[in-house]
Amino acid sequence: MAIARIKTFLDSSLKTVSAPLERTATTIEPEIGIRVIHSPNEKCLRVTILGARHLPNNFGFTRVNSYIVKVKLFPGKEKFETTTRNESWPQWNEEFVFPLRKETKVKFGKTKVTEEEISGSKFIIATLYAILEDKPLIATDKKENDIDKDESAAGKDKKNGKKGADNESGAMSKATDRQQQSRGSCKLLNQFFGKSSDKIGETSVPERKAFEKRRTIGATTIPLDPRNFTSKPAKAKHPQDVSTGDMWRILKPISSGISGAEERRENKKGQVEISLLQEKTDKKDMSNGRLVLSLTRLRCSLQSMHEHEALKGQMYIKMSVVDNGRMTHFWKSERFTPCVSMKFDPEIAQIAAENPYEGALKDVSFVIKFVSKNKIGKKITVGHFVIGPEVGGTYSEQWKQAMAKPGQSIIKWQHFE
Repeated sequence: MAIARIKTFLDSSLKTVSAPLERTATTIEPEIGIRVIHSPNEKCLRVTILGARHLPNNFGFTRVNSYIVKVKLFPGKEKFETTTRNESWPQWNEEFVFPLRKETKVKFGKTKVTEEEISGSKFIIATLYAILEDKPLIATDKKENDIDKDESAAGKDKKNGKKGADNESGAMSKATDRQQQSRGSCKLLNQFFGKSSDKIGETSVPERKAFEKRRTIGATTIPLDPRNFTSKPAKAKHPQDVSTGDMWRILKPISSGISGAEERRENKKGQVEISLLQEKTDKKDMSNGRLVLSLTRLRCSLQSMHEHEALKGQMYIKMSVVDNGRMTHFWKSERFTPCVSMKFDPEIAQIAAENPYEGALKDVSFVIKFVSKNKIGKKITVGHFVIGPEVGGTYSEQWKQAMAKPGQSIIKWQHFE
């Protein structure tokens, strides 16, 4: 019965991909508290992250474990991060120092250091991230059942007494033997290859997994206009120090900012940058070479990424060549987790339609699909579009431009429908 209820719940929740995903249980928008102090004596900015409030407790079907804030001076390279907090109303009160100095190169390899003045063209950008837990919310009931089973098993072991202890000690000894054998094999590998497998496992994989667990809640920008520094700090280090005071700003969602896209609404399914090229040939007949379609990048909004996560599967892109309604061949990317941006190698992510004679491409088209596939093999098409001579819009425009300019790549951003 429990499995049937979960299945009906998932089916009813995932009927449409375009429906926006509820991220918070309340309609109050998330906010962040920040204070900026300008110190002319120290030639720096002191930025204090006070806290945050009205933060979401979960994203889709995954619970939020903790929160973290990244602070950056724009333009500039310095950026800092706060410690993590696992409250929905976290308080940090952490201060970060941004030096207002600029190094300029002069002749003979010398550098000149000058102080930068604050102005409205400079910004403090604070971005708040949620770090998700490993298991989805649906797995909580199963986890509680496992805990109950473990407790009952522990009670039985107490009743058995010495017999259970002997079994446990035997299992522990076998586990230690296996650990020692694995350590010995690692040492032998290190002796032969001079590499530490422990270091590889402890650095690259955990860092990548920690980054994949981050989800952007929103960001706020504070212009460093001198008119905003109107108050004196409570505990000023120097008499010339000025402060913006404690400010609470609403965190606004970040869009991907795709250049060249006609529409940038947050409910877009996603967009890809593709290149269409008709190759030139040295043949004497009137036909040109192949028509090659290459995939370069994928981008979507944060809201779209959250909707993709709700499908509980991995994503992939499939490009097919369709000739007279029949698919001749295709290319399919490797599966990847829902994301905002991804790059592809255009030399690998490509398909081609042959052009043996004049007019051979009049019934040919390219079909590009964005698909989600879960663990049980269920496929859900998030979006698709067709590049061809008679599909209309920017899709046929890119086709016509490539046919009219052989040897020239026509690059466009196309959105999924």
